[in-house]
Amino acid sequence: MHALLLGSLLVISRRCTAITTIAKDDAVRRDTALTRSAGGAAADASAADAALTRSTGGAVADASAADAALTRSTGGAVAWRPVPSFAINLDLAPEQRYVGVATRFNSSIWRFYDKLFAHDAALTNALYAMVDKRGPEPDSVMRGEIEGIVATTRLPAKFVQGVQALYELQTLMVPVVNGSSRQDPLPRRYRALESWPLRGPGCTGIVATNTADGTVVHARNMDLAPVKLFAPLVYEGVFTRNGSVVFRAEMVAGYVSLLTGYRPGASGYVVERNTRYPAHKGGNREMLDNLLEGVPLSGWTLRRMIESISTYDEAQAKVQSAHFVATEYVVMSGVRRGHIIARDPASVAHLSTLGPSAYVIVTNFDYWWHDVREYLDPTGGHLGLPRRVAAQRILNASLNTGLALTPGLLNATISADGVLADTIFQAVADVEVGLWSIAQPVLP
Repeated sequence: MHALLLGSLLVISRRCTAITTIAKDDAVRRDTALTRSAGGAAADASAADAALTRSTGGAVADASAADAALTRSTGGAVAWRPVPSFAINLDLAPEQRYVGVATRFNSSIWRFYDKLFAHDAALTNALYAMVDKRGPEPDSVMRGEIEGIVATTRLPAKFVQGVQALYELQTLMVPVVNGSSRQDPLPRRYRALESWPLRGPGCTGIVATNTADGTVVHARNMDLAPVKLFAPLVYEGVFTRNGSVVFRAEMVAGYVSLLTGYRPGASGYVVERNTRYPAHKGGNREMLDNLLEGVPLSGWTLRRMIESISTYDEAQAKVQSAHFVATEYVVMSGVRRGHIIARDPASVAHLSTLGPSAYVIVTNFDYWWHDVREYLDPTGGHLGLPRRVAAQRILNASLNTGLALTPGLLNATISADGVLADTIFQAVADVEVGLWSIAQPVLP
């Protein structure tokens, strides 16, 4: 059993200065950390765990013990890149907050626009028609941040506003409902949105109890393609107010809503968004109607939540009660707790709670209701072997051999062959110990 497990794991040991570990009272300081190991599976994940735990005095201790345990893996991530970090000052006017980011990433944002939208008249016409019908974003803060990006980059204003619906429009990518009936087509004026060029499905979220110390660990892959266009847009946003960090987030340049965020504190939390495809006929039209009627975008609702709500209980209540535009998963972790909240636009469809089992997991499908579309997902590289199943094989084998679900082991799981997909960002977090570990994997 050990041989099977250890052949499956790819431990992120000494991750090319990409591990960010944050002390609880630290404002913007990055405790750097671990240089990338030359490869592979570990004979024991505990050495990598030692390297992942929070340092109290800067860089972590020498990880040579972990290196000695490494053997070459046949799949998964081959290297890791650091994620650039930018302070986003919430005390500034919204129009000024992203000037530095937009300037730094201007050429990459333009490349994204030029490759996917500028030469596709049907797609841009449909996107701009949606923006015209939707009207200005309902929150003046969001409007101001979008206007600041437009002024800095000189991109078309309708494009910058329209692409804020990235996650909502991503739900159009699977045209069948549980493998049986065709999903409803969009009205002709907007039908080109069905060819939305941002490929999916993607994303994996795991929340687990670490029996080594009782804390809760959260591991996340953010998958979005084309990787060559998205990966250069990724950065860490360190959102500050009055000189103190309010939250940290994985961000994509040009997009102002939340994708993955970490709110530190004794009652803090980590929140992650995953695409969830409609499970009923009419789901596409429901999403479009919400867009056209000006319902606040789901990611913006979560962004405003993490800015203003400091406690897990209040944040969970907000996630469960807010009106969403589209179906979506929200994965949360905090101090000794975790949930996966499967959202319909107006209600909670399903709630998974950490506790009865050692972990909860979700990718992009309602596997608890036997959604067969999961088995048609090729993004993990193995048609018929869903990313969730590949991850669970590693997690279950680990538990069966007595290993704790530590940060190192969860790092290994989300970076393993069959779990890693079009991954542009990874995070491992533990609110209780102040761990916020981020990286960009280099794909095989």
